[in-house]
Amino acid sequence: MDFITLTLRKNHLLTALSIAGLAGVTYLTNKYIKNTEETTNQTYFKNNENIYANQIQSQFINTNINTINNNNIIYIFWNGDISSTYLLIDLLLQDKIIQPLYIERYTIIKELEKDKLEYLARDNKQEKTQDTTILKNKQGEYKNKNNTKFLKNISEYKKKQEYESKQLEILRLMILAQYPEFRKNLLPTTYITTISKDLEYTSKFYNTLKEISPIHSEGIDFVEQVVRFLKHYDKIKTRNGSSIGKIIIAFNKDYKNKELLLKLINKNIINKNIINKNIINENQELGIDVDIHMPVIDMDNKTIRFMAVEFFPNDIMYYFMKNEKT
Repeated sequence: MDFITLTLRKNHLLTALSIAGLAGVTYLTNKYIKNTEETTNQTYFKNNENIYANQIQSQFINTNINTINNNNIIYIFWNGDISSTYLLIDLLLQDKIIQPLYIERYTIIKELEKDKLEYLARDNKQEKTQDTTILKNKQGEYKNKNNTKFLKNISEYKKKQEYESKQLEILRLMILAQYPEFRKNLLPTTYITTISKDLEYTSKFYNTLKEISPIHSEGIDFVEQVVRFLKHYDKIKTRNGSSIGKIIIAFNKDYKNKELLLKLINKNIINKNIINKNIINENQELGIDVDIHMPVIDMDNKTIRFMAVEFFPNDIMYYFMKNEKT
């Protein structure tokens, strides 16, 4: 009898979870569709970098884009860490024109979760003014725990973004001071504040995640954002025109989601496959007509740091070593 009761309870629990899950997916889908109608790729340059932006832009005014050697332009996701900075300087030394890209994840999440943040702010204010205590029932504890985790994650994103943004400014000044000749090739960093919504692609991405059932996937949503941004990035010609430029991502061997990333690639959810020199080939399904490169995917942090010591000017390497200690 106890066994039958337990089985029934389990079945009821699974049914309840399925209904709750379906309701959650429906809510998120409706919210996502609403965002799709309102959101496109939006970017900006910082004022202190715009001085150089005008210089570079003037080189291309009244020039047919097909007559320029666009294959010389490299788009690199640069967050100021040693891996992406190493690749950026290496490419500049090869006389490539570099367009750094930086996704402001805190800005994006804050905008998407605006309603929730406003609700939590009102809720917290009400608790303080009324001097009420948190509900002690299971539902109240669960709600409070998840709200606390959500706010903590938002706070961490904010701190990380502020740190990386400042680091990008400092490193740019240091690089241009060490290599004045790079001034014409290092384009202003493109700061990405919103990314075009693509319900079809995002659904495929997260459905594949469910299928793989990874033990660890925290942070993998950044990969989804990168690919979705590139798919709708108007600076890159698509299938209607010629393929231009390359995309560099500085994932290395110690990237915590490397194995999951490779599984997503093998399932064609990101790109077809990795071939020589760690190039992710053109993905017909997603409509991206550029090559995505991961040049240091087989190098660990220790190896990259060793190469950087031999490669970076002393001032830049000292900057990284100093920040590692703090």
